[in-house]
Amino acid sequence: MAKTVGSGKVECFLDPQQVRVYTGEVEIHNDRVIVTEIININGQPGGAHEINLPLATAIISWQGEVYEEI
Repeated sequence: MAKTVGSGKVECFLDPQQVRVYTGEVEIHNDRVIVTEIININGQPGGAHEINLPLATAIISWQGEVYEEI
């Protein structure tokens, strides 16, 4: 079973010379990747920003979850 939800980093290749990197909660739906980044204001979580990217141009690096590392 492939992983579809968790914490990680997504590298999105927009064109051959431009790469965007997003870190946060990653979720895969069909052919899209949704990254939720937490916005900190004065060191405290103040909101979230959601980015919707095409799965075909994204490389996902999953972070290990606590229950996976035991």
